[in-house]
Amino acid sequence: MSDISSEALAAGRGEQNGKVQTSHHPKTDPKQDEKKGYYGIPPIKRAHWTWQIPVYFWLGGITAGVALFTAVSKLVGKEDPAVTRLGRYFAVVSMILSPVLLIWDLGRPERFLNMMRIWKLRSPMSNQSWSLVAYGNVSGILMLKQAAEDGLLGRGGIARLVARLVPHRVLQVLALPLALFIGSNTGTLLSATSVPIWARNWMLMGPTFLASGVSTGLSFISLVLNLLRTGRKDTHHTLQRAEKVMLLVESGLIAASLARMSRWGKPLVTGKIGALFVGGTLIGGIAAPLALLSGKETRNKSMLTSVLVLLGGLAFRFAVVLAGRKSADDPQAYFSFTRGENAPQPGDKI
Repeated sequence: MSDISSEALAAGRGEQNGKVQTSHHPKTDPKQDEKKGYYGIPPIKRAHWTWQIPVYFWLGGITAGVALFTAVSKLVGKEDPAVTRLGRYFAVVSMILSPVLLIWDLGRPERFLNMMRIWKLRSPMSNQSWSLVAYGNVSGILMLKQAAEDGLLGRGGIARLVARLVPHRVLQVLALPLALFIGSNTGTLLSATSVPIWARNWMLMGPTFLASGVSTGLSFISLVLNLLRTGRKDTHHTLQRAEKVMLLVESGLIAASLARMSRWGKPLVTGKIGALFVGGTLIGGIAAPLALLSGKETRNKSMLTSVLVLLGGLAFRFAVVLAGRKSADDPQAYFSFTRGENAPQPGDKI
């Protein structure tokens, strides 16, 4: 009698073989199997980002590349006034556009101000916000000096005072690490999440974004100088050599990143995202520019190379962000990653 009562009670609670059943997800539901997913529901919330964030990442990378070339040229005694002028003016433009893109994505401007209430050293987002503020102020002062030297502030006492008092050498040294941090931290922001494809590549995400940023920054300088028909001949030659080196570095880091991502990197190389990444970045943004840079230097070929690198860098950021959204929507990828299966496996293939 007691056995019958126990069975009836278990049936009333929806138990079968000691496990609770539900009307929504019976045990016969294959999606309830932990290995197959989370009832088909993404276990983590994917990034809501639209086009503003990849463009912001791209702009931050260009800023880092321009600042690096400008500073190094000055340090080695090969400063080109045309490059210095371009670097100082572009830095301010990028620091105006970057907060606009971020606030546009947030939807409510006051949310950006929340990041300014406190500085959290262990928060990539907080560090990025404060680095934008710091670099914006430094680049703004340097732009004032450049404007004074160019006569844009007039020829009066204020212009002479600005040109004389601004410690441009000190500010140039301060600007470089800030710009490099902005360029690399765009990748760090992604890796500091629970998204498998991003979190798996935490070690290389920042360096890869920085290398891509420096590459696009060099191409931006080269493109503008060629369009304006300015800059010394040796500057153009140095830019082409530097572009070639950075493209090789970038390709090496991307290859290492794909190996590091292992099977969690599949969203980046399959489907429409894969077409964007392989066609837009690997072929159009790296392989084709390297082929163009290997021959004789000409103005038209240099401009084409610069455009391809810039578009390839933009495609790279869109592909990485879109792949992250797809990775976040995959329950199996998330659970296999968090269960400790993210250690390299013998049969891992992307």
